[in-house]
Amino acid sequence: MPKERNFNPVQAQRKAEKAKQIKKGKAELQARRNEKLAQRNPDRVQKQIDDLKAIKDGGGRLTQLEEQSLAALEADLKAIKKAREALGDQAPSFGRGGPPDGRHVLGKRRRDHEDDASSSDDQVPDDVKRIPMPRDTPPPIPKEIMDAWWAKRRAARQGNANLEPLQGDRLGHRRPDKAPAAERASGPPPEAKTVYEAKPVVRDLRREAVSAFVPTVVKVKLDKGIGKRGLLDPEEADRLEDEGYMKSSAPPAAAGDGGDTRDPHPRNVSMEDVRDEE
Repeated sequence: MPKERNFNPVQAQRKAEKAKQIKKGKAELQARRNEKLAQRNPDRVQKQIDDLKAIKDGGGRLTQLEEQSLAALEADLKAIKKAREALGDQAPSFGRGGPPDGRHVLGKRRRDHEDDASSSDDQVPDDVKRIPMPRDTPPPIPKEIMDAWWAKRRAARQGNANLEPLQGDRLGHRRPDKAPAAERASGPPPEAKTVYEAKPVVRDLRREAVSAFVPTVVKVKLDKGIGKRGLLDPEEADRLEDEGYMKSSAPPAAAGDGGDTRDPHPRNVSMEDVRDEE
């Protein structure tokens, strides 16, 4: 009786629906898993297993990764077979849908697999026959023919005198490795030495300093000397020439004059007595 009092039919219905949904989800998940496993080719998986077992049976030793791959392939093969049995007739088939001659396979087209109807030219018009059709990739040349061709080419190269190295280069200079034995026996060539030489540069730093660093007051006076911002007094010009800021405008005196700056043409002055008129 106490259990019947605590029984809730709504909650029981809810639990039943939840269990039903969980069961349905598991079934859908298993169906998707079986469909995915059925897409794999069991023959290919079996071939991989046989290759690994052949290495092991032949005395070889499998690595740890190959051992893990072998175990995973065996488990996958069992799951694939089980999934294909679960799907039954809906399981995809492998290797039975295509023609036996190997058509509908990825790769290049073969000339020997062309249809007989396409090879006959009875139904092709004449103007269509004259259209040049592109050819397929030519078949590879056999290795024996290529080896014979390369051997013949090497023999022709070895017998060609034009390929022999000359005693000198194209400019006529003798190469160092082709020098005569007498020159090599005389001793090693002298080592080339590079000599660096530099002469002192004489500079008048005072004159450069005067020309580079000019005070503002002197700059104003120099501008006046060239006619800017007014005119410069003669005394100021002489002072700037003495200090080295201005170049002297007077021509230099001759060496033979002894420093005499008098006029080369002297002027004669005559004086006369004039009587006062009364």
